[in-house]
Amino acid sequence: MDLKGKSVLVVGLGKSGLASANFLKKQGAFVIGFDEKAEDQFKKEDRNCAEESCDEIYYCEIPDEVIDKVQLVVVSPGVPLSKRIVVLAHKKGVEVIGEIELAYRFCKSKNIVAITGTNGKTTTTTLVGEILKKQHKDVVVCGNIGLPFIDTVETSSENTIFVLEISSFQLETIKYFKPMVGCILNITPDHLNRHMTMENYIKAKMRIFENIDETGYTVLNYDNSVTRDLIGLAKGNVIVFSKNKNQFKNVVFIEENKIYFTFEGKTQEVMRKDEIFIPGEHNLENALAAIACTLPFGVTKDTIEYVLKNFKGVEHRIEFVTEINGIKFYNDSKGTNTDAAEKAISAFESPIILIAGGYDKGESFERFAGLIAKKVKKVFLLGQTKQKIASELEKIGYRNFELVSNLKEAVEKSFEYAKSGDVVLLSPACASWDMFENYEQRGKMFKEYVNKLLT
Repeated sequence: MDLKGKSVLVVGLGKSGLASANFLKKQGAFVIGFDEKAEDQFKKEDRNCAEESCDEIYYCEIPDEVIDKVQLVVVSPGVPLSKRIVVLAHKKGVEVIGEIELAYRFCKSKNIVAITGTNGKTTTTTLVGEILKKQHKDVVVCGNIGLPFIDTVETSSENTIFVLEISSFQLETIKYFKPMVGCILNITPDHLNRHMTMENYIKAKMRIFENIDETGYTVLNYDNSVTRDLIGLAKGNVIVFSKNKNQFKNVVFIEENKIYFTFEGKTQEVMRKDEIFIPGEHNLENALAAIACTLPFGVTKDTIEYVLKNFKGVEHRIEFVTEINGIKFYNDSKGTNTDAAEKAISAFESPIILIAGGYDKGESFERFAGLIAKKVKKVFLLGQTKQKIASELEKIGYRNFELVSNLKEAVEKSFEYAKSGDVVLLSPACASWDMFENYEQRGKMFKEYVNKLLT
């Protein structure tokens, strides 16, 4: 793909967009940047980066005629494809791709593991990276976690193994992207404000295996009803993972509390399931998926066992923060939908004081409210969805909730209410964008407020 002298429009100047613009500039393209935010809403360093990478920049609005002078549009994941400038590009016949597709076209290596799913992506992606790093020298973990894919391609080689976390938004704009291993961990309702229907959301996730051929692998969760139904539609060689033994040719499973895998006609015992360091049934599922994703790379049973026994988890996912006066604080800011938050709540036996609420992605909170009523001692609600969650709690007669104005207040009131032996858990069940830049910032602020309680 020769971009020298071509005009390229980058829509959305966030992390992915700025990385794309910078790469395009290095390739000799004339780069036009556009973001709906006002210029003064950008951090100084991001504004400076945009000015260095873009030959023209438009903030807030962009003239329609810009499309007439570009040969390619690169859309950031946070930009819906329904935006006027993107729709106009399609109408004019201008190719529209995302950063993942752009990176793939310049990537020297085809050793790519791509992992998507509603929940567990970051933990599984990190686990896969750790397992592969124990046996292979050149492994890069990137995508929707850490560095954008496009930032890593120039320093890679034909032997580099890429482990990518991929969101449904990123999958919407692929065209030729073909991983060696494509994995869908699970699918439950999420991002319905963007995809509108579950059918659209499922179709977006399915794109991860649409280009996989007979030399590649699709990894699917047999225990999730939606992904189980995709087994017959999947491309390449299918590997399933399940908490129960089944008759699939390639499978990772549990039998009598032990983890096994069958791959290429050979069955091996790995370890006891209770030897996995990170707690919770959802993390057991993530571990099974990680094993399945690494089997095509010839990893040994000993490598897998070592990593699973020693892996401590990822930041912002049921992350232990500290203990004060016998009260344990956990940061699960990455619990950005009800299914993720339900898994976090279910991971604890101790009494829970929950902090929840945030940006409204269009999810129902009916089932979530039911679990709160069964498992949660008290809940502090904040953000755009606080009234919505409170309404569901009131419907079932649960009254032990309190509405707060911000995260600092939630942390302080949780501490005042909690007793020794309790767990204070931030697991919002919602995105962060109403009050924070992202879930990472929300999690870091939570940890900052908690640590200030010590003083």
